[in-house]
Amino acid sequence: MAAGEKVITVNVDKCIGCRACQVACHVWNNTPAIYTGFSPNFTNPEDLTPHTWMIMEYKEIPGDPVAWAFKKRQCMHCSNAPCAHACPVGAIEVHPNGAVVINDEKCIGCRYCIEACPYDVPRFDPIKNKVYKCTFCIDRIQNGLEPACVAACPTGTLQFGDYDELVGKYKSEGYEVYGDKVNDYVGHTHYVYVTKRWKGKLKEYFDLPADPRRPVIEFNKNVVRPIGWGLTGLTLAALAAHFVFWRAKRVEEKKEKKEGGKQ
Repeated sequence: MAAGEKVITVNVDKCIGCRACQVACHVWNNTPAIYTGFSPNFTNPEDLTPHTWMIMEYKEIPGDPVAWAFKKRQCMHCSNAPCAHACPVGAIEVHPNGAVVINDEKCIGCRYCIEACPYDVPRFDPIKNKVYKCTFCIDRIQNGLEPACVAACPTGTLQFGDYDELVGKYKSEGYEVYGDKVNDYVGHTHYVYVTKRWKGKLKEYFDLPADPRRPVIEFNKNVVRPIGWGLTGLTLAALAAHFVFWRAKRVEEKKEKKEGGKQ
């Protein structure tokens, strides 16, 4: 891995499904909680939203006794980030530490990133016309702090640190690892899941695809970015035309009012 790359490891063997990470994510990012009802599988809310960037998923594993698999779900922060390749206006940046971040000011709400993501993560906000997802708490990392979810975890399920050092530690201890080498489409991920308890079943029990990709959608920056800038240009041109029309109408109205007053 490149120097400076960070990772959040998720030791699913230690997770108790307490949702402290989920609450911490809301608190730190000042995102509103949403009203939800009862969920038959205890995952609540049942899916990611523009304001809920991570959720705890609960999966019942049949057996005697029955076991529970708790999966922390959020953006995986891919090294080859398909969402960044798909963005036509360069609103998604892959930082040297591994964080994949959407620039809110640049996002035009085209949703190409949603189509490109093989993990089905980004969510569109129709009110703001923007797309949102986990930021890897890059604002905390850049100020020497752990991501909020890691800081809140009471069981040591989540650890944050140097990529090679932390992933290497788990491998040397005999853990099965998901994320360090995925495929050419996503590269490696900066959220890495590890287990001993469910060795051989990690992908199955935690819905982690062995070969995540969106084969129907092949994006080329040399094509989509000019299209994106073209669409942005057309939007600005339309706004400018609307302003000119509005201004001319206002001038005409004032002229008519002034002439009417002279009569």
